[in-house]
Amino acid sequence: MSENNEYVQQLLSEARSGSRTGMGGLAAIVWERLYPFVLRTTWNHDLTEDILQETLLTVVRQVTSLRESRRFWPWVYRVAWSKIQDNLRRRRLQSSGKATLLDSQSYDAQAGSDSILEAKIHQETLQQVSDVLEQLSQQHRDVIRLRYYEQLPYTEIASLTCTTPQMARVRFHRAKKSLKARMLACCL
Repeated sequence: MSENNEYVQQLLSEARSGSRTGMGGLAAIVWERLYPFVLRTTWNHDLTEDILQETLLTVVRQVTSLRESRRFWPWVYRVAWSKIQDNLRRRRLQSSGKATLLDSQSYDAQAGSDSILEAKIHQETLQQVSDVLEQLSQQHRDVIRLRYYEQLPYTEIASLTCTTPQMARVRFHRAKKSLKARMLACCL
């Protein structure tokens, strides 16, 4: 075990000095060691590979900023865990956005409009909005859902999306602009 640890430390020092072979060897060892951990968490091979790629990309970009080489494995596992949590958060936001829109559709159908025709037009309009929302980027869908459907203030949106309140406001403005442009294109 100590030989393996010494080999990893050697690859780490090579990678930190800019060696591509050191980085490649380190990436292979990290992939091999993290794959079972991530797979046990996600239970999905494709998702596991995506998370591992994101983790390796972060490790490659930030390996020079690691201060203590003996803290390498805890750091790598922390990066992987962060990527797993980000993915779960993204999937939860995405699924709750669809559920919110579907809930509003079923509520409106039950509320009883003046006529069946008005209810049908309303339902088709909601379906168009839903289709256009699906065309937006994940970031824009999330901020629209958080602001419109959950009516959260920008400070809470910022904490949920790991950004600043000003950036949340900018993303919301851009998302509305993109949604409006796509809705106009859809109706023409």
